[in-house]
Amino acid sequence: MKHSTMLAAGVLALAAASLGMAQEPTQQAVRIGTFDSRAVALAYYRSPDGIDRMKPEWDQELRDAEAAGDSARVEELKLFMPSFQHLLHQQVFSTGSICNVLRVIEDELPAIAAETGVSVIVSQWEMPYSAPAVELIDVTPQIVALFEMDEETAGFVAQMEGVEPVPLEELLYQPEH
Repeated sequence: MKHSTMLAAGVLALAAASLGMAQEPTQQAVRIGTFDSRAVALAYYRSPDGIDRMKPEWDQELRDAEAAGDSARVEELKLFMPSFQHLLHQQVFSTGSICNVLRVIEDELPAIAAETGVSVIVSQWEMPYSAPAVELIDVTPQIVALFEMDEETAGFVAQMEGVEPVPLEELLYQPEH
């Protein structure tokens, strides 16, 4: 009987310990994927789907408006190119939002999140704080790989890694340039 009492006490002790461990919450680190929006913008605009595809479409719109005698649309389109160039400078050289670029690749982002084990993907410039327990994972290489890049563009993207962005307020619109 002494053996069975000790055995029962041991089983109860193990069960209590197991129950206690099972009730302890297991903290899993939050993993957030970050990317350098400048590198993504550069890779996109220099890809075949970027400026080289867009510019002929814009030029055709301007020719069509001129042919139709739509002077209001012509003026609008003539202002568009310098405005777009300004946006591009904010995106490639500073921390301007690249929401227009992300719309092009948004269907690919869940696969990158799954591959890298992150729950969220966000621009590194749009995250002013994260708790020390948050694990930041750079997913820039996976995102820029979604665009067809030549060697020159890949070199520019690689060079960006150690370069701080130009402060956004230094890239104010100057239509005379």
